[in-house]
Amino acid sequence: MKKQMFGFVATLLLGANILLPVFAQAESLSDLDKKESAIVRQSDKISGELQLALNDVNEKYQEVNDIRIKISQNEATLKKTKANIIETEQKIEQRKAVIAERMKTAQVNNRTDRSIEALLEAKDLGEFLNRAFAMSVIQNAEKTKVASLGEAKDQLTELKATQEKTQNQLKKDSQKLEAETAKLDNKMANLKQELADNKTNLAKISQAKEVETARQAAEKAQKAQAAKEAAEKEAAEKEAIKKAAETKKASQAVKAQASSQPAKTTPSVSSSQQPVASTSEQPEPAKPAVPSTPTTSGRTLQMESTAYSCAESVNTYFTAMGIDLRQNPQVVAVDPSVIPLGSMVEVSGYGIAIAGDTGGAIKGNIIDCHFSTVEECIQWGRRSVTVTVIS
Repeated sequence: MKKQMFGFVATLLLGANILLPVFAQAESLSDLDKKESAIVRQSDKISGELQLALNDVNEKYQEVNDIRIKISQNEATLKKTKANIIETEQKIEQRKAVIAERMKTAQVNNRTDRSIEALLEAKDLGEFLNRAFAMSVIQNAEKTKVASLGEAKDQLTELKATQEKTQNQLKKDSQKLEAETAKLDNKMANLKQELADNKTNLAKISQAKEVETARQAAEKAQKAQAAKEAAEKEAAEKEAIKKAAETKKASQAVKAQASSQPAKTTPSVSSSQQPVASTSEQPEPAKPAVPSTPTTSGRTLQMESTAYSCAESVNTYFTAMGIDLRQNPQVVAVDPSVIPLGSMVEVSGYGIAIAGDTGGAIKGNIIDCHFSTVEECIQWGRRSVTVTVIS
């Protein structure tokens, strides 16, 4: 029985050494609790940093989207300005061609002399001045039109240069923001990895605590069993001594009686013929109880379900827990007071998902299921669902 007990304790200790190589073999529950508390505090700090990084990356994504919109608008304006410049250049060339044609025609038909004759044919000075003024107005109008077209072209050319400069600056700003966003994404990935490592270490500490608790329980049970066996052995020895003394006393009494009555042949009774008290058989020690494996059953809720998508312009790619919806779309938004964040849930008609997001309108028994496209959200609509909290 003792061998079985020692074998049980040895198995527990061997399991601890195999499963938990990163922990010292002789760590007490107090040491493990301290380690666990330190990791929990570190995880809380990392979670805070992750939330701040999540806010920053969402802001950067919004700035990138705003700059892309400005680049698109500026490209459209620049394209329109270039078209206006080409149109103005064509008008200037057409106007110059018209003026050149008129001058050529005037030279060929000797219209200059005719203009002078028209002035000389005036009846009086007033008519002469009116004709001269009319000719001057016509000439000035042609010059003004050509000049105005030239000014319009200069303004458009200047506007084009400004827009091109703005476009280059917007592209530089966009590249800078995208680089900052990439750094934030990398920072979030590192923080998530640290949280995952802490979770793994917490699981190992939990296993170590279970092994240490089992070892202490086995050691306590072994000591109790040893004390019980020692007490039983001591009681058996006392009982044997008592019976031996009684047997010896009875034997001495028989001998004394035989010596006082010699006529009677009384067979002597040897001590070997007396019954000898045998040691009582020690009871077999009870086997230590094997701890039963706990079982959990999912909590079931009747909830109202809506739908949302990161493809919508008003939403971002990252949830309240920092999950990238582009890589892990199977996420639901919940009220943390009803379903804790990080829980695994099964939604009827949707499937198994992680409760990894929140929302201003998600209060009480409302769950918001994420879909990759807006069309899937419209198809889902609003419906009543059964939600089972798995873990």
